[in-house]
Amino acid sequence: MLSRKFCPKCGSEDVMMIAAGMTGSWMCKKCGFTGSVFPEKEVVGREIDENDMGDEE
Repeated sequence: MLSRKFCPKCGSEDVMMIAAGMTGSWMCKKCGFTGSVFPEKEVVGREIDENDMGDEE
């Protein structure tokens, strides 16, 4: 299963880790929301793009 984090405030998937550690800290590039709890959703089919890990054949 491949999953992708998304912003709990605006729903954008354009998020980045800004601090590592036990819980980590994430930031949404679209709305600027930051926090340690960003939900994940399962990625299926053609939702996978060049930013995901792994090679597609």
